[in-house]
Amino acid sequence: MPLHLIKLAVGIDSLEQLQARQAQRFALARREDSQARLRILTRNMPRRADEVTDGGSLYWVIRGQICVRQSITAIETVAENAEGRRCAIYLDADLVRTASRRSRPFQGWRYFEPANAPRDLSGPHDPQHEPPPEMAAELRELGLI
Repeated sequence: MPLHLIKLAVGIDSLEQLQARQAQRFALARREDSQARLRILTRNMPRRADEVTDGGSLYWVIRGQICVRQSITAIETVAENAEGRRCAIYLDADLVRTASRRSRPFQGWRYFEPANAPRDLSGPHDPQHEPPPEMAAELRELGLI
């Protein structure tokens, strides 16, 4: 069974902003290296990387709500210029919306067991036909949706 990671999207206020920031960073990386892949850099390498890369995802927390995930394609140690060695977590470009769930703040990333992961939402993102993530999480907690 795959193991997931969870991480705060620091400075991000919406799913659209996360998408735009990733597209911008990916475009910059592609200018420097035509073989570049979408990645995030972290300080620490997951000790359970084999489990994470066996079908795991990175769940993003945006404004205190888990609301989207991306499949993890690879994890490796990379040499970064003056900062030394870092861990690169490579992600699939597709953002998969999930049912909103509150999450407390934390630093870095954490392991996220599949039993705790919110379910995926099907269908295209239509902001006009769904409540904001905070409201959806509150309605879900009250048992109304």
